[in-house]
Amino acid sequence: MRMSWLFGRNTAQRAPLAIAFLVLVNALFLRAIDPAALSRLRDLAFDSFQRIEPRQYLPETPVRIIDIDEDALAAYGQWPWPRTVLAELVDKLTEKGVAAIAFDAIFAESDRSSLSGMVRELGAFTDPETVRKISAAVQDSDKVFAGAIAASKVVTGFGFDLNGGTDPPRRFFGVAFAGDDPSQFLPQQARTVETLPLLVAAAKGNGSVNTDHESVVIRRVPMMFRLAGQAGLFPALSIEAVRVAQGAGTYFIKSSGASSELSFGQSTGMVSIKTGDVIVPTDGRGQLTLFDTGHVPQRFISALAVFRDKVPSAELEGRVVFIGTSAIGLKDLRNTPVQDTVPGVEVHAQLAEQMIEQQFLARPDYATGAEFLYLAVIGLLFVWLLPRLSAGRMAVVAVVFVGIGVLVPWVAYSEYRLLFDPIYPPATLAAIYVSGSALAFMSAERERREIRGAFGLYLSPDVVEQLARNPDLLQLGGEMREITVMFTDVRGFTTISEQFDPQGLTRFMNRFLTPMTDLILSHRGTIDKYMGDAIMAFWNAPIEVEGHAARACQTALAMQARLRALNVEWKAEAEAENRRHIPVNIGVGLNTGRASVGNFGSTQRFTYSCLGDSVNLASRLEGQCKTYGVGIIIGSTTREQVPDFATIEIDLVMVKGKTEPERVYALVGDAAMATSSAFQALLDRQAALLAQYRIGGFAEALAMIDTCQQAAEQAGWQQGYYEMMRARIDDLIDDSPVDWTGVYVAKDK
Repeated sequence: MRMSWLFGRNTAQRAPLAIAFLVLVNALFLRAIDPAALSRLRDLAFDSFQRIEPRQYLPETPVRIIDIDEDALAAYGQWPWPRTVLAELVDKLTEKGVAAIAFDAIFAESDRSSLSGMVRELGAFTDPETVRKISAAVQDSDKVFAGAIAASKVVTGFGFDLNGGTDPPRRFFGVAFAGDDPSQFLPQQARTVETLPLLVAAAKGNGSVNTDHESVVIRRVPMMFRLAGQAGLFPALSIEAVRVAQGAGTYFIKSSGASSELSFGQSTGMVSIKTGDVIVPTDGRGQLTLFDTGHVPQRFISALAVFRDKVPSAELEGRVVFIGTSAIGLKDLRNTPVQDTVPGVEVHAQLAEQMIEQQFLARPDYATGAEFLYLAVIGLLFVWLLPRLSAGRMAVVAVVFVGIGVLVPWVAYSEYRLLFDPIYPPATLAAIYVSGSALAFMSAERERREIRGAFGLYLSPDVVEQLARNPDLLQLGGEMREITVMFTDVRGFTTISEQFDPQGLTRFMNRFLTPMTDLILSHRGTIDKYMGDAIMAFWNAPIEVEGHAARACQTALAMQARLRALNVEWKAEAEAENRRHIPVNIGVGLNTGRASVGNFGSTQRFTYSCLGDSVNLASRLEGQCKTYGVGIIIGSTTREQVPDFATIEIDLVMVKGKTEPERVYALVGDAAMATSSAFQALLDRQAALLAQYRIGGFAEALAMIDTCQQAAEQAGWQQGYYEMMRARIDDLIDDSPVDWTGVYVAKDK
């Protein structure tokens, strides 16, 4: 029979693991470099979370938008309106008691509709004196607007544009920081477009109208900016409006390295910005994540309603108001995670709402590391489990951990407003499972056919089918493995067999071998062969068996107990048939050690068996059971692995074929017996006996035999050991060896 599959199977087994592991390694590498595509994928997932459960709009939050809508444009003309109209709007809002007014607009040029400007243009057509007199009689609209601003709490706007100037915008605040200098983490801008100095000088604050969106969807907005070549920081319109509304004069910025902030020596970025009583947590670049409600008409008040005094004072008093537009024609529309084409001013208003309500979304500093670690650990677990679990169980494991990878980020978002990636780790785990399982499935049937062909020659069909369903449990072809080997033999079998005819002897052997075999198999042993009345078995091959030495010892004790019951039955049968009953006794030898296990034999016939010095020793130990008058003898390695069993050292013996003595033990009973006081007393007396015996104190040792015999009877150990020792010591006293070493050299196998 061709056995090539035994050598090629490891390759077939490793292929699915190699593919799965390769998928994991590549996925971890991709996550480590974190390309923009992965970042966009996470953002899309977080957008989905916000669409499923957006931030709830609270009407009582003191933020409103004064909307230059279509109705207002129809009433007051196209934008930009004359500054006198804007001054009137500011005055009316101030009368209503607003806390702050923020313009989502930049007034970078003088009012072209101002009468004073028109009068100055008359200089080309009339004399200067006439122009001077008319100018003195006409108010400048920019000055009117500045006067209205000065009488209120207004935040003017500036922007960043490559076509702007290089002068820094005016600041109305101080900045303090703890930890690393925050300017190194902030987005740097090249040029600015500013509101007229006249208007800015009258204001109480000045903020950037830029949302600095990195894609078509606004997800994060910087709260602070820096300008190339300029010192100092410049705030966003939203946080500046909140500062002015509180009457605060300072921004306090906390960065990595600050007290109570763990950074492990790394400059990880900004942590938070505090102004007045409001603390705004940011990401490392000073950005605030938009916790979106979507477009909410309730937060909008038409500018036309303000002009016509149709807005109750209670609707505006104490509010932070942003003046902007929802008119489609003015093209100030943005996309947010929850909704497309939202007025840009609504983004600023939502950010201010978040600050006042203290509702924030945060992606913790440890999120990336936690996701990477989860993917690495569970991915390796998948790779490890793929060859060890059935397809059905592995599918359950995959579904559970993929589900955890999706569910935990959702719970973190919905309950704690934390953002963890729900896409990449679960998708990678699914890819590992699918890739590894698919390749394993393709080779599974071929392996099953080969296993059935090989093991069907010498294993039962049900065992063959079990191994075929679980081929990864097998390691074949002369593998070195630690096993525990058992040899058993019936004492005086020739005499026993003489009382039976061939058919009777067959029935007797079946009645003996069947229960012994059942006990071996029930304790997960492998029957190697039957040799007449003898049995050879071993544990931990072809399938690994945990605690194989202990299982072998349990089997040996159970076999002796079952044989005692059989002897009762056979005695009753013998008496009924009026024939002499010959008690059946067996010797059992157990030894643990490394051996070669696999298919051995010839090309015409082979068997799955084990070879090695440890196997030979087990056979020799079984042979010594008759010599020492005990039922079970185990080697020292087996004894080391079964410390809880009742074992007693009986000798140092040089068995046939060995050049070094072996310390051998009688297996007497289980753990319950081992802890009994009677057995402990027996151990003490046996130790004293062996000590005298090995130093040549034969007379003293002989005197101890009777007390040891009594202790054995009290402990319940039936044996012929002490009578054997009495005879041996008598012989040693009569003929004391000159070179005595305490080692008995066995004369028989």
